[in-house]
Amino acid sequence: MPVLGLTGSLASGKSTVLRLLAKKGARTFDADKRVHYYYKQNGGAVYRKIAKTFPRAIEKGRLCREKLARIVFSNKSALSKLESIIHPVVIKDMGQWKLAAGDKRKIYVAEVPLLFEKRLKSYFDAVILVNVARKVLIRRIMKKYGLSKAVALKRLSLYMPVREKIKKADFVIDNSVSLKRLKKEVDLLWKKVKQSLKVKK
Repeated sequence: MPVLGLTGSLASGKSTVLRLLAKKGARTFDADKRVHYYYKQNGGAVYRKIAKTFPRAIEKGRLCREKLARIVFSNKSALSKLESIIHPVVIKDMGQWKLAAGDKRKIYVAEVPLLFEKRLKSYFDAVILVNVARKVLIRRIMKKYGLSKAVALKRLSLYMPVREKIKKADFVIDNSVSLKRLKKEVDLLWKKVKQSLKVKK
């Protein structure tokens, strides 16, 4: 019952890889979805802490993710404050998901964007990194978030350089070309994971 971590940079295609692995039969956990769940829990303890810490991100009684992003990605101290509120609860949720992983015939995969930055590698039997050529990645970030090149580069600079992540990862797949190519990468990855971790059929 291997439990794998899946990580990568902004706009690298982690969620797409997670969906493809789910189609292969993997049981999955999406940390970003859990974060967004807490962002929507108006009145919840996590939501209240975020609202109190970042009142300018509240719009018409709701948390505006776009405003929150502008605040935290322009100030590393603000980003650290947000992470100190949201990450402990998401990590706890992931731990409970992991404990519930009981089918020895299944592969479990958790998508965790800041897996290396938060030193979570020990939670997993192996880590998959989704890598994208830097020029391609910058273009995707600009398009996905509507950012200038300068702002996209600034956001990337807040995180561990990908060259360091490659050294730490057990499996690296490339998502620089197309969805068709990515599917082939995931097919190969799935075979490698099953072989190296000796998953029971």
